[in-house]
Amino acid sequence: MTGELLRIMRFLAVGLLNTGFGYSCYAAFVLADAQLWLAISGSTVLGILFNFLTYGGLVFGTTAQRLLPRFLLFYSGLGTLNFMLLRLLIWLGPGPLLAQAILLPLLAAIGYFGMRTFVFRNIQKGAG
Repeated sequence: MTGELLRIMRFLAVGLLNTGFGYSCYAAFVLADAQLWLAISGSTVLGILFNFLTYGGLVFGTTAQRLLPRFLLFYSGLGTLNFMLLRLLIWLGPGPLLAQAILLPLLAAIGYFGMRTFVFRNIQKGAG
């Protein structure tokens, strides 16, 4: 198995963990009757540090603080995209929990591409 294939497999495994964490945070906000903007913002903020540590440490082999600004910038963009697409899907019919679940695969693909090409772009080897 190549190093890049192992990195992708780690990304997917860590992504499941991070997705579960983020979606649980989002669901908790929604079930507490929070506004949609607060559910997205709150779950994103809570997940950022967790995700930085898991993706950086377990997938790309570094949690160097110098990468945190790029990570934060990327996550801000991803959160904005999430919010816009979520509003569109909710307008089309499904409620906020189902709409977010529908978006998860697309957001994961964008997440890998962004992490690989923007956040951790100069990292040659993954963890392990």
